[in-house]
Amino acid sequence: MSTKCQAANHPYTFVSAQTGLDEKTVRDIFNARAEFLGRWHCFETPRILGIDELYLNKRYRCILTNIEERTLLDLLATRHQDVVTNYLMKLKDRQKVEIVSMDMWNPYRTAVKTVLPQARIVVDKFHVVRMSNDALEKVRKGLRKELKPSQSRTLKRDREHLIMETWTGAFPQLLAAYEHKERFYGIWDVTTRPQAEVALDDWIASIPKGQKEVWSDLVRAVGNLREEIMTYFETGMPVTNAYTESINRLAKDKNREGRGYSFEVIRARMLYITKHKKKAPTAKVSPFYKKTIGYGLPDLAEELNYRVDLSTI
Repeated sequence: MSTKCQAANHPYTFVSAQTGLDEKTVRDIFNARAEFLGRWHCFETPRILGIDELYLNKRYRCILTNIEERTLLDLLATRHQDVVTNYLMKLKDRQKVEIVSMDMWNPYRTAVKTVLPQARIVVDKFHVVRMSNDALEKVRKGLRKELKPSQSRTLKRDREHLIMETWTGAFPQLLAAYEHKERFYGIWDVTTRPQAEVALDDWIASIPKGQKEVWSDLVRAVGNLREEIMTYFETGMPVTNAYTESINRLAKDKNREGRGYSFEVIRARMLYITKHKKKAPTAKVSPFYKKTIGYGLPDLAEELNYRVDLSTI
């Protein structure tokens, strides 16, 4: 195996020990290889683009995915609006993007509206429902401060296992918050936007007595992003970044392979070393081409690359 291949698939220290080259030389070889791959690696612009984030090397990084193909497209150094905007501006055939799923980070929304005005924005439901869990946790923590040590231990123990029998008798406020959280989850079980609109309004109107402040962050969020949240029910399919955890795992694995890797190295290892999802193009069908010997054969030069296949991670 050549040094450049070893540098791509193994930690620098390992390659250095195997080849006798110093670690800096191995690193330079890998960087040159990554730069080369970055120049010629092209990927298909998705119909449904996912924008999320990853906390890596003490900083939030922007993740871009193809939701329909379940692939990782790219990893950006930051999640700043100008960085995301510049990236989207350079996206090949960006007019092909019809839907963009994202979290509630406003710079993402601004960047998409600026560069992809034709695309409909969907706020990822997992980020929204997570806020309902946060509200429930606020109620639980608030109650613990008022309880005896034995009751507090019970409440802490039952945090992960929702023992309803205990909550019903001892913690009615917590039970009310739990049931309200479950009703919020239930909004995503309806099938049409009108149904979802009614369910959301009913949920806001039925906040448990004395808990308006606890749920205020979530109510404010769904108020500010109502259009983007409700669009989820008009896409004809579940549009979420639910598999972002696979990307987190991949990034951590690459980072673990060599302590001290820079972001650029981790990105290159994720994008260019991990298996890509590829598809052959459809056969040419021009009536003028039918009489040639090449008719019916795919053009391998035009193989479609969707980048990192998350189903294999």
